[in-house]
Amino acid sequence: MLSVLRQRRWIGFTLFTVFMLLLFVRLGIWQFGKLGVRRTSNAVITANQAARPAPYADIVAATGSDQVVSAGLDWRTVEITGHWDVAHQVLLRNRSFDSVDGYEVITPLEPASGPALLVDRGWIPQGKNSAAPDSVPVPQSGIVTVTGWLRQSQPAHPSSSLPPGQVLAINAHSIAAGIGYPVLDGYAILVKEDPAVADGPTLLPGVVIDDGPYLSYGVQWFLFTGVAVIGWWIFVRKEADESTDETGRIPDRNTKLPDSVRLG
Repeated sequence: MLSVLRQRRWIGFTLFTVFMLLLFVRLGIWQFGKLGVRRTSNAVITANQAARPAPYADIVAATGSDQVVSAGLDWRTVEITGHWDVAHQVLLRNRSFDSVDGYEVITPLEPASGPALLVDRGWIPQGKNSAAPDSVPVPQSGIVTVTGWLRQSQPAHPSSSLPPGQVLAINAHSIAAGIGYPVLDGYAILVKEDPAVADGPTLLPGVVIDDGPYLSYGVQWFLFTGVAVIGWWIFVRKEADESTDETGRIPDRNTKLPDSVRLG
């Protein structure tokens, strides 16, 4: 077998196999790294949702001077009291719910003090005209107490070509550009409001906490390393057996490799 492995073509084939092994191992480690990040994020979300609803003033204080919702506050339950600002309400386009196209309704909620909070009040279906919904539920007037899940702002997306009052991302900085008062850099997904309303948008579901596909992907890459090693071994043994004559002698080492293992 050593005589076979010393052949030029088999040296190339072996080096190629080693390269693939290293690549598969690297990809497996990469997937396990993503799994670790996902689990760290899940731990933060689980802790945030298990905590008692935080008063909005405490959340504002936690965001610091820049008033930006950080990853550590993601999915934190917040409670805020104020009134809805329908005049600066926007619609988030291209949102589906149960496989139906539609919009999400984003309405600022102004507290008695501090920056306003953008609240995703829920989903509404697309109208007969795809450019806009048939109608948008109007929030209640007066003072309302809202409980919601805090989220980080989404990356900004150009919306200059959209109909007025529509956006492609919930980016607080971009939306606040048309509002004449401070807005927290983040938003909340509505869970409930008091007083309750009967005909509001469809509330959005909460976050699904799982490991995602990363564990299975990582395991698959490491299984591929085993396949590569076994395949290499089978080809080597087959070539060694075929190159040995009845007397046990090894023919010239320049013997041509079979097509199944020929490299170039």
